[in-house]
Amino acid sequence: MRRFPPSAMTSLLDESPRYDLAESTCGDLTVAELVDVGRLAKFPLGYGTSAGDEELRALLGTRLGVAADEVLVTAGAGAALFLVGLVADGEVVVVQPGYPPMLGLARGLAERVRTVRLRFETGYRLDVAALRAALTPRTRLVMLATPQNPAGVAFTRDEIDAVLSATAEVCPEAMVLVDETYREAAYSEIESFAAVSPRVLTCGSFSKAHGAPGLRIGWLTARDPEWYEELRRAKFTSAVSCGTLDEFLALELLRRADDVLAGKRARMRAGLAEVAAWVPRQDGRVTWLRPDAGAFCCLRVESGAPEFYNRLTAAGVAVSPGDWFGDDPAVFRLGFAHEPVERLREALELMSQALIRVAGE
Repeated sequence: MRRFPPSAMTSLLDESPRYDLAESTCGDLTVAELVDVGRLAKFPLGYGTSAGDEELRALLGTRLGVAADEVLVTAGAGAALFLVGLVADGEVVVVQPGYPPMLGLARGLAERVRTVRLRFETGYRLDVAALRAALTPRTRLVMLATPQNPAGVAFTRDEIDAVLSATAEVCPEAMVLVDETYREAAYSEIESFAAVSPRVLTCGSFSKAHGAPGLRIGWLTARDPEWYEELRRAKFTSAVSCGTLDEFLALELLRRADDVLAGKRARMRAGLAEVAAWVPRQDGRVTWLRPDAGAFCCLRVESGAPEFYNRLTAAGVAVSPGDWFGDDPAVFRLGFAHEPVERLREALELMSQALIRVAGE
């Protein structure tokens, strides 16, 4: 039996805190914001295609810089990661901290998993030397995210090129999977890495930047024809196709994506401004990293992290502790755009009180 590790992150789905600063989304869209609901009454609920709706793939390809037949529609980015894990055969290297299911899938599916740890104190910059040291001739997949979760740090083209160079030297058969789920939730334009090399796979979804996690629609890009076909077969074998209604709504969303994203970015900037003003008022009790993208950032409690989390829980404020992501427990992810800005201010005030009490003041 394959065994997948437990994840405390399931609490994001299964619990309802008073103030949810643990979530990484930026307000949920409604169906009515995408389409006249009356159009759905006679929508046929038949099978889709194994690769996904052709127009949806074409529009995604245009945004990502690849051809439609290099895009595979998946049931969210999580399913994309799962399919890649199924197809990869050999050792896997995972850059941490990161989206917990990425490491969980690797540990459940791979022959052997090595991790490369990035750190708060170095701004979560990609440590290419450490990554190269983790590679072996049996490595078949390197998994990383940019913009990174939980800090929203974006890697540079030079850093990705260095990863490709290292894999070409040590494990030339290996693919590099770049999770770009937060790419369009950026504060300045971030280019996709989908077209950089045939050895690069990318994935993303409409869950985070676009505010539509309930659609369960994501995508994979694969420029290598053999990999694309294996991934398509894996999808068909495990799921046949994605939901046609989900794909239809995703297409409607993509047609107006620029307007949707502009609204989401305005909400993120408002939340980010609140956090940027709040941190200096804490008299050094917390430090933070300003994100390049995402509706969240990373902060570090300078002392008493366990008591701090206990006090937040008692106050009804949820954050995402660093150990969820394979990080230092004193680091936590704070989501600043899931709650309306007025409620964010209230939650930040409760957080200030918790910090003061932990410090014994």
